[in-house]
Amino acid sequence: MDTEIIGQIKITENGELLLAVVGDGKPMYQHIYREAAGIYWDNDLHGFKSAPIKEWSYSKWFFHIVAVAKSAGIDLQLSDKARWQDIPEKDKNEIMQSYAV
Repeated sequence: MDTEIIGQIKITENGELLLAVVGDGKPMYQHIYREAAGIYWDNDLHGFKSAPIKEWSYSKWFFHIVAVAKSAGIDLQLSDKARWQDIPEKDKNEIMQSYAV
């Protein structure tokens, strides 16, 4: 299993949730769309992103991306130094609480 560190969580200008990894990622990540779960690899932004957010919360999409990546053999771990951009405080708190020890 590949391990990647999430260094940035942000909402794109198209309303997608992006989990950008530290580093460039791997070319094989582009195949995550085959999981048919609304998750895509953005090679330019070096991260996994959701379909445009409509009904789910950002925190639910975050956990969905992490779970789909894991099923594809990619372990996404949240850095304690991750940058948060335009994420509602409620969603950020839900995500952070799930990673609390």
